[in-house]
Amino acid sequence: MRSVLAAVDATEAARPVLQTATRVAHVLQADTVAVHVGDDPGLAQQVAEELGAPLILVRGEPADQIVRIGERPDVALVALALTGLPGRHAPGQTARAVATRLSKPVLVVPPDIPPRPTLTRALFPLDGDRGVSAALRPLIATYVAAGMEVIALHVFRPDTVPRFLDRPEDINVWHEEFLAEHCAELGLRLVTRPGPTATSLLAVAATEDVDIIAMGWRQDLSPKRAALVRTVLTTADRPVALIHVPREE
Repeated sequence: MRSVLAAVDATEAARPVLQTATRVAHVLQADTVAVHVGDDPGLAQQVAEELGAPLILVRGEPADQIVRIGERPDVALVALALTGLPGRHAPGQTARAVATRLSKPVLVVPPDIPPRPTLTRALFPLDGDRGVSAALRPLIATYVAAGMEVIALHVFRPDTVPRFLDRPEDINVWHEEFLAEHCAELGLRLVTRPGPTATSLLAVAATEDVDIIAMGWRQDLSPKRAALVRTVLTTADRPVALIHVPREE
């Protein structure tokens, strides 16, 4: 049986992380398993018991242990709290270390936002990179099969707007061609917006009231890389799933 691993600490953040992980597990038809690195799980023990999730206690460096357990074959996804990201929470390294090392999808949960009661709609930004589309495709297919509405978003930059998009029928043709190239037969609804990308992405997430934003990335949070991911993580008021995209050779 597949499982969703909820990495929890002993603080109030354990509750939204475990609650969100449980709802994602329901969508994925998976079990929820909690893990706490340390001797005293504190509130995490209580929340795990309330939700009927087994709690694993391990010792060691938190990111190392979460990655080790998260790489087990049965783990489909790891959920953890959004901590240690400059501009939003106190300094800390666990969320960044896990997200940049784990090969599985990482669901980053805002600990200060009440969990969404159900998961029915997901937003996937697609920039036209075939590597990103290929990496996102399995999760998109899983969400669609589970009955979720999946929305694809493409944000045009000034240098990427096709010159022939002058008439509504031109836009429809472009939509069909884009979907055929990047997510054929998955039943997505494609939305397009002008840039800036982060502004449009967050605006569409709010307008469409999506429950999850799912983004492909190449696991680099350095200052000159992944600017969109950093902005979304420090601004979004809903869970953000980060899906590993293999690095280009």
